[in-house]
Amino acid sequence: MDIEKSLDYQKRFFTNFAAAWQDHSDLDLYRGIDATADALRLDLSEVPGYILAYDKQAQSELRAYLQKGLVEWLQTYIPFFEVSADGIVMFGDWYHRRQFGVLDVWTRQIMQYSDAERQILPDLETYAADPENYLKKRLANLHDEAYSEADHLQSRLEQAQAAVAAEPDALTRSSRERSGGGFKGLMKNFIDQPEDEAAPQSSQTDSSEVASLQSQLKAARAEAQARYDEEKRQIQVEAAVTNYEYQAIISQYSSLQQFENSLQHIADSYMASLAADPQLAAQKESDDDNA
Repeated sequence: MDIEKSLDYQKRFFTNFAAAWQDHSDLDLYRGIDATADALRLDLSEVPGYILAYDKQAQSELRAYLQKGLVEWLQTYIPFFEVSADGIVMFGDWYHRRQFGVLDVWTRQIMQYSDAERQILPDLETYAADPENYLKKRLANLHDEAYSEADHLQSRLEQAQAAVAAEPDALTRSSRERSGGGFKGLMKNFIDQPEDEAAPQSSQTDSSEVASLQSQLKAARAEAQARYDEEKRQIQVEAAVTNYEYQAIISQYSSLQQFENSLQHIADSYMASLAADPQLAAQKESDDDNA
């Protein structure tokens, strides 16, 4: 494209974009933004700055205008979403509801920035796979995590107790082997007596370890139970919220997968809605004027 053609293209583009703004045509405004991003290989979020000569106030005005129509449409497209004027998307109207994400005006997508937001869909997928046992499995995982240290100490205690229980038998066998019976054996025991005196020290050491492990195990179990009791309620609440979310989804969609598919096509669906109803933005403006 030579200079003259390039300048002519820009002139026509800005003329058309200005007309779209004057006509309150959300469809043509978005088409202009998309075409510019494609032609100049820009991110959609960069296009308003380019079109409006990096005037921050003008960009904010355009964003606020486009966001109003997008928010109103999304509340109809996914009715169980509550979307604030500034684009915060909340899942449902129940207590303990979760923030699903933030509506991005330029991309026409719901962006999930936090780990909590990104965890919602995986939670729902896990729930959908086995709704009846979702809570039970989460509580079982919590129990295993809380009691992991206590279980480890229990294993060590059992090993120590087995060692103490086996020691008298070992001493008896050792004594029998050394004595060999009769007068010769008695003389050997008398000669080896200093070695035998060391045996009780080993037994006392093992018994001391057992007592220490029993004390540690008792404390670990108490700590584990306290953690389990504290976090159990939170997991029950989270499971109830996930259930509410899932029930809301299947009341509107045939499956969770269909809902996820609709999320991926918000931009296409919105543009199709604008194309099907060119007067949508004009009607919105008329409603504002009559308010």
